[in-house]
Amino acid sequence: MRQSQSLNPQQPPSKSPRDKRSARADNRNILLPATEIFVGRQKHDIEEKRIFLELARNLLPSANVEDSRQISALLAGHPEIPDEVQEALARHTDPATAAPALRHSPCLPVDLLVESAQNGPEILRKAVASRPSLRESVISALCDHAEASAIGILLGREDLTLNATHKAKLCRRSDIIASLGLELAAQDALSPDGLMGQFLYLPAPLKKQAIAAAEMTSLVKQAQTPGGTMPKRPETNRLRLQEALVKEALLQNRRRFATLLGQGLGLSRSSCDLLLQQDQAEGLTIALKALGLPEFPTTTILIRMLGEETPLQDLRGLLRMHRTLSHGAAEALVAQWILHDQGNQKPSLRHSSQYQEAGTRKPAHKKTFAKRGTDVRKKSAS
Repeated sequence: MRQSQSLNPQQPPSKSPRDKRSARADNRNILLPATEIFVGRQKHDIEEKRIFLELARNLLPSANVEDSRQISALLAGHPEIPDEVQEALARHTDPATAAPALRHSPCLPVDLLVESAQNGPEILRKAVASRPSLRESVISALCDHAEASAIGILLGREDLTLNATHKAKLCRRSDIIASLGLELAAQDALSPDGLMGQFLYLPAPLKKQAIAAAEMTSLVKQAQTPGGTMPKRPETNRLRLQEALVKEALLQNRRRFATLLGQGLGLSRSSCDLLLQQDQAEGLTIALKALGLPEFPTTTILIRMLGEETPLQDLRGLLRMHRTLSHGAAEALVAQWILHDQGNQKPSLRHSSQYQEAGTRKPAHKKTFAKRGTDVRKKSAS
């Protein structure tokens, strides 16, 4: 009876969790030391390479994260690492494992580099940006998707020069302009139109250049337009808009004020909301100048909308800017903001005709970076 309860010898028992842990420990005791031995020599014969490739092919997928990171760091830059191994490491799901391979391995597929630049995370983009040589398609993907840390690596490389297309991509990204505007300007990547269009995101030293570019644009336009310097009587719609803006400012109704600002200038709601932020006082002053508001109502609006947190000295500086900035330059700046909002559509400088006393004009919606990234991936797949 007792014999009938014994294990069937034809059905071996499944491995226990303890056995599985022991197997993983055996893998660690094989692959990691084998990697240390392999990198200890610069040259290997064909048989040694084949043995190491078989070990890595079989044991790397089951290696734990700690071992995978050590193996990747050890193999990074080794001249005789098998291509299959370096690609497996570069495609590893752990970014800290993949990064050294992406940074140092010379024989990786271009589509893998583009995919890493598109999908990230940023540690992978920084690794790709640091590679000794980069195809234009990889640089283009970085310019579209990388954050300032990876783009800063590209801009800081003396062996790499961004072409006009790459610079144009970066100059359309407000996040990059805000972080690396000075570096882009040093490489002559920011055109006068680019400076004006990105005014709300420029570092302070570049805003003066943008205003100078706007004044030059205004002068050229006046020279090309007969009677361009003749003063114009304010339109009825514009006067009503100015009165409505002052009224909403006195009520401190920021939502309605932003709506009116968008109707009068043709800007998107997101840009108008941005203009009401505390650090965008110069932009708001320019917007009010473009709408033709005199100094007194401009003072009222600035005090009501920004005055609680704006020092008196800064407020005086804003009013000084309002007095010295020409109306044409203010319109030129806002026209470029409209282009920034709406793509390459031709802007209209007749802002007052867009004002509607009742109702709100819906702003044009832009594709998000995530949607654009999806489009790029679909195009690459096709």
